[in-house]
Amino acid sequence: MKGFILGAGRGKRIQPLSNELPAPMLPILNRPLLLYIIEHLKKFDIRNIKINLHHLPEYIDSYFESGESFGVEISYSLEKNLLGTAAALKRVESFFDDTILVHAGNCLADIDLTELLYFHKIKKSPITLVLAENSIKELTAEYNVNSSGQIIKSNFRISKNDSFYSTIPIGIYMVEKEILKLVPNQTQFNLETDLINLLLREKINPYAYYFKKDYYRIQNPSDLLNANIKLLDEISLDQNMLIHLHDSSSIHKSAVTSIKNPILIGDNSHIGKNVEFLGQAIIGNNVRIDDAAVISDSLILDDTYVGKNIEIKNSIIYKNLHLSITHGYSLYLNDEFIISEQKKFSPLSTVKKIFFRIIDFTLSLLALILLSPVFLIISILIKIDSSGSIFYHSRRIRKPQIIQKTEKWYKYQPESIVEYLKFRTMIVDQNQYKSSLNDLNIYNGGPFFKAKDDPRISRIGKFLRATSLDELPLLINVLKGDLSFVGIWGLPQKEANGLQSTQIADGDFEISETAKIRFRGNLGLAGYWQSRGRSELSAEERIVHDAIQSLSDIDDKILSKHLSEYKKSRSVKGYISLILDTVKSVLKKKGSY
Repeated sequence: MKGFILGAGRGKRIQPLSNELPAPMLPILNRPLLLYIIEHLKKFDIRNIKINLHHLPEYIDSYFESGESFGVEISYSLEKNLLGTAAALKRVESFFDDTILVHAGNCLADIDLTELLYFHKIKKSPITLVLAENSIKELTAEYNVNSSGQIIKSNFRISKNDSFYSTIPIGIYMVEKEILKLVPNQTQFNLETDLINLLLREKINPYAYYFKKDYYRIQNPSDLLNANIKLLDEISLDQNMLIHLHDSSSIHKSAVTSIKNPILIGDNSHIGKNVEFLGQAIIGNNVRIDDAAVISDSLILDDTYVGKNIEIKNSIIYKNLHLSITHGYSLYLNDEFIISEQKKFSPLSTVKKIFFRIIDFTLSLLALILLSPVFLIISILIKIDSSGSIFYHSRRIRKPQIIQKTEKWYKYQPESIVEYLKFRTMIVDQNQYKSSLNDLNIYNGGPFFKAKDDPRISRIGKFLRATSLDELPLLINVLKGDLSFVGIWGLPQKEANGLQSTQIADGDFEISETAKIRFRGNLGLAGYWQSRGRSELSAEERIVHDAIQSLSDIDDKILSKHLSEYKKSRSVKGYISLILDTVKSVLKKKGSY
């Protein structure tokens, strides 16, 4: 028997946390929920597993890879469009042999799968749903089940505020491959509604298996916090321990005295002086809680800093995101002294950054000294050619402004700006050409803008752009530390904003998620886009080059293994090589106009 884990959902009800992490990767006692599911399947000898992915797929793929290190074999089904749970199975129908164990990626239940399989087989059921006692009001299916467990009727509606369905599906199913032939291709179709109703119409009766133990369905932030606290209480009772501290972590002795309830502290985390724990707390990996903070009944996820004298109560914290379970509202904070991301620093990466900065400073200073006569000649030619200043200050975006909000959460990220210094190549009076510029853009549909025969360019400007000499003043930006020699190219504000929302080629290439990765990269002069053709490349090619180069700036061992040649900028040799490759591209005038 093979397993199929539903990991593609966007997790809308658990937003904004699912904006940062896919729901199956949310932590239960500092381990991904999906890891518990895989271990549970392995316990019952289900070792060949398919996981469907859609939202933030790289988090799951990079963590589990082929599954070999977890003792299982994992493959993935990457879905561009979500068409429902039954459609997801239909899409990979050829992967399965006979009976399929389907498991939701947000469900945690200690269910005996051998017993479930026996029930499924003895009933000769085409599909068996696991039902459990309902403890929440939600949009779900109500089933009429007879004494033998046969589903005889299904109704789908929203439960009223004053009523509960007695039982609900928990997200675990046994499915026979043969019934997948009833699922239409490329159509929205779900297991617990559409398929069940279709089977009932066809007089093919599905069955329900009742699960009477506790289970956890992580559908909103309070579910996540409650599951963590309840499970922490259970292991503390079993082990008769209050403090569960990882060997690589530390807690100040003054903080220990306040602990009266179970506390779990993950890997490489540190608790400061006079920190008070007034309730349960689950502290993730690489977390720092500064002096005199107060923590009560809260979950603090990996890579988070909590500032001095900050009180965290009945909340979930992830980097700069605060989810208040009490108030049902979440807020991204931009004050690094309250809560923020706890950066990971390794001695090697720190030394490399310092060394690269030395290279940038030394090379830019030498280049500015040697090229000073060229600067003087170009300055004179610009003044002779047309009126206006010699230099042009181009406002470029390191990170664009982000404003997102719903009734339950709000996110504001101020834009980060760098002033690029370049030689002026355009005439001063450009108003007469504004109406015709869009027709000249080589990137049809955006999000970038580049005109091959831009009428605003001055005579000397055409020469400077063709030879890229207009960019020589950017060496001053490198000298100041605004830019590096190697990195992605900063974008004008309009292009940066467009990059976050544009679809290219009639929706065939979704780039908003790619843009998030791109804006995590360092700004620089030389890179893969710059060295491989610049404006000769399509918008899609440029976006992909920039995004993957940005990934190479992230210090992640797992990620590094998948970057291939794109990780060469991490080495000094590769760094110099990219600079030289870009210089060659400039000398050949590739994409320069």
